[in-house]
Amino acid sequence: MRHAKIQCIISGDISVDMNFLKAQAERCRLLAESADEFTKRRLLDLAAHYDKRVKAAAPSVATRFLKAPLNTKGTSTQV
Repeated sequence: MRHAKIQCIISGDISVDMNFLKAQAERCRLLAESADEFTKRRLLDLAAHYDKRVKAAAPSVATRFLKAPLNTKGTSTQV
């Protein structure tokens, strides 16, 4: 799993990993609907764990800013 995550980061295809985690979280929620109380709580906790990993894997505000095109019209070229 660690190798796959490293490969995912190197290739820049984080969306595949995020889609997998989202699907796992949803699967846990669906299973929890028909489970006993103890198992339901464990499955919902696991779904929350997957959701936290999805949020952590999302690009940060700084990364989103760096990917945005810069508007350089009307600005000086010297710093």
